Amino acid sequence: MFVYINDKKFEAKTGERLIDIARNNHAHIGYFCGGNGICQTCYVKVTEGMHLLSPLNDREKAMLSDSLIKEGIRVACLTTLDKLGTVKLLTTVEEVKKKLEEKPLELVPYQAKMGWESLIKFPETIVMQARRFSEGKLDAWQLVTDIAGAIAGAFELVGMAIQGTLDWKVKPKTFTREYADTSEHRSNGKKGQTAEGAHKTSPEIHESLKLQKHAPVN
Repeated sequence: MFVYINDKKFEAKTGERLIDIARNNHAHIGYFCGGNGICQTCYVKVTEGMHLLSPLNDREKAMLSDSLIKEGIRVACLTTLDKLGTVKLLTTVEEVKKKLEEKPLELVPYQAKMGWESLIKFPETIVMQARRFSEGKLDAWQLVTDIAGAIAGAFELVGMAIQGTLDWKVKPKTFTREYADTSEHRSNGKKGQTAEGAHKTSPEIHESLKLQKHAPVN
């Protein structure tokens, strides 16, 4: 089956989490907590194929407000592909990026809305996470390890983005060093001749234009 993430097409298999599909294909998605359902940065908007995904679970319901659920928002690290078909997603981080580039005036109200929806669910989210810790369902060491991996993955994406903007085929200009020799060689009392009796003479150089011996000229 195929999953479209931010208008890019990727192959996927049933049972895979949405966040894993995005990360494996270097799609632009947030996952600071490493996919442990804590940071709320991996929200995605499902624009097609919602019926092909796993049903909303209690953890998602504790994190998503009714308004966000109606908009088709899902938590990518808590949602899996259940049935074959085509699914189309827009990650919230990509949505923010597009608004910043295309409609910057809409960014502030959008962020305010998302912040308010998170605030509404904050008490319920805290209770749910505390219960996970108390029941031993969230390993602290594993969480730290996953966060470290998420940060490393973020740096990898940044590096790929920077590399993509550079034209590596353009070779940098090379410069050669030239040296001005201001010494005056005289042979048999004649200027411009070397001690070995060179036949070519050099024009007289004005003192103000002379460089120090062995000074590099780029």
